[in-house]
Amino acid sequence: MTTMEKNSIKPELFERFIANESNAAELNQLFQYFEAADELELKNLIAAEIKSGAEDFDLLGSQKRLDEVHAKLTELLFEKKRSKVLTLVRTGSLLKIAASLLIISLFGLLAYRLLNPDHLIIPGTAIATLSFDGKKTRLGVGRDTTIYQKKGIQVSTKADGTIVYMAVNADSATASRLNTLETPKGGEYKVTLGDGSIVMLNAGSKLTFPTDFRGTERKVSVEGEAFFKVAKNAAKPFIVAVAGSEIKVLGTQFNVSSYPEDRETTATLLEGSIQFSNAGREVILKPNQQVSAGYSKLELRNVSADDFAAWTKGEFLFNDVPLNVVMQKLGRWYKVEVDLAAMPQKNLYIKISRKADIDEVLENISKATGYQFEIESNKIVLEK
Repeated sequence: MTTMEKNSIKPELFERFIANESNAAELNQLFQYFEAADELELKNLIAAEIKSGAEDFDLLGSQKRLDEVHAKLTELLFEKKRSKVLTLVRTGSLLKIAASLLIISLFGLLAYRLLNPDHLIIPGTAIATLSFDGKKTRLGVGRDTTIYQKKGIQVSTKADGTIVYMAVNADSATASRLNTLETPKGGEYKVTLGDGSIVMLNAGSKLTFPTDFRGTERKVSVEGEAFFKVAKNAAKPFIVAVAGSEIKVLGTQFNVSSYPEDRETTATLLEGSIQFSNAGREVILKPNQQVSAGYSKLELRNVSADDFAAWTKGEFLFNDVPLNVVMQKLGRWYKVEVDLAAMPQKNLYIKISRKADIDEVLENISKATGYQFEIESNKIVLEK
């Protein structure tokens, strides 16, 4: 008798599972089936279900539930394009998750990715790694959790993808201990520092900061891109060290970007004022001004500052931005390679949701530029 004959399953059990109507006994049957089914059999079963209700397939679960599942399981499921489905299905952790409503969204998302290889490229989400107290902790979204609480320090994560530091009567050694919050390509994360300042990291970025701020200044360092909303404290200036430059503020909102592959560091002011220093030169910014530093230059220009903070609100907003820069930003967010050298010298005016499918994004860019793009082996290329 074949494996399929031994582990046959009634289609209605699968349908009840998708509809979130399975009882405990039915779930047990399904789990036994999943453990024994091979990948082809599972794929065929999912394909039949999608075919029978294709119009409603992408409506499985709310966007919030999809985001939660994506953030929790993205590294396990999508880190490699051809991850084996059963490796995940057979884990005890998934069986526990399956008892909750999240499994419905997960299974729909899993099925969609499995049967549509071109859509294995997915938008980024709230994921990061925190290095703290000699340990590394992976962060995502899903629920409120306290991950550290002793010596007057409490570090907790929020369900929306935020980590919060609180210090009460912490000793100096504990307060001065450095932490590193790092987002991968395809990730973003927000942190509330010990003084109440809020920092949001974009994809492929790193923030280093003390557990709490002591002394006469509040100093952090950043690589990549970050948005700062600094708590006001005139007696203790907030200082950001970035790629050989330094930004000094008292209380303000600004965006800073300095990826290793970029030719310059930029700081864009939305509110308040900042002092930007580089190689003995300095400039004071007013709202809607941007400074660029690189190759022995320091340039100040007027901009629409909101354009440069649009990513913190879930949008790409490109206003007269070179196409190769646009593609570079998309590459970081969608974890894809880009043939930058082949991109035409053309500037782009476009607004796109950061939750949009990569095909939709490229289609909109094609309409705006007249050029056609495609995905080849996880790489965005210009069609010949």
